[in-house]
Amino acid sequence: MEQSREAAAARAIDYMRRHLSEPLQLADLARVVPFSPFHFHRLFRDVTTMTPARFLAALRMAEARRMLLHSGLTVTAISGHVGYTSAGTFTTQFSRLVGTSPGHFRQLARLLADRPCHVLAGWLRHAVAEVARPRLMLHVPDGAPGDLVLVGLRAGREATDAPTAWAVAAGGSAVPVVGRPGEYQARVVLVRGESTLTRALVDEEPTSHLVGVADLVLPQDGCAVGRVDAAPPRPTDPPALAIGPVCRLVERFTRLSGPPERAWAAGRAALATAAIA
Repeated sequence: MEQSREAAAARAIDYMRRHLSEPLQLADLARVVPFSPFHFHRLFRDVTTMTPARFLAALRMAEARRMLLHSGLTVTAISGHVGYTSAGTFTTQFSRLVGTSPGHFRQLARLLADRPCHVLAGWLRHAVAEVARPRLMLHVPDGAPGDLVLVGLRAGREATDAPTAWAVAAGGSAVPVVGRPGEYQARVVLVRGESTLTRALVDEEPTSHLVGVADLVLPQDGCAVGRVDAAPPRPTDPPALAIGPVCRLVERFTRLSGPPERAWAAGRAALATAAIA
């Protein structure tokens, strides 16, 4: 039964990918499966943790990121290719879901394209931070020291908008995540050290990254320890969108000059703050 539900959701997602520029409605997607719109909406949300409309928006933003990185098209042209009739609406949605504007993302993605994650992980290991607010120490056991671990916390189970808290850390160690006490869904993207952030998060190359999800509780005293097991992404996993904070983090280093030791010293304070903000 579970396999048939995932297969139905995967068929709908494949249809979304092939018709991103069209004004898709819930009834259009339900006919692909086929189920009633009500039954399809419930099934899709159970399988993916997202509503069909929000999953479609995530797919459109993911395709927009690929076009921003790999083409010279204007933001207005890209917005039309991914189903938006208003460039302003597209830019607002992109900034909200990705964490930075389309133009800024294009600049930073091109800076990141040739930087292996093990280099970024090395920079992170030389950053020292003290976390005074309630925090979660999150273990991702599948990571190696050269990997980069991206964590986004969203309140409750609805993984839709930008995270309410996020963190970036080198693999092979616990990730400190700052957040207010409450219930969260943690989404993890583990990017392999030999890969790059753009290969994993923009091009979505299957061998470049692992993903994981877990429901966690951050108690009032803040002394929580969690674990998220990561695995290769499935067809029903939503794209990992919110990498704007990661881009801003790396931008601080790409603007620094000189040998790595000098960059680590110059960026220590900025990275220590940004990596867990």
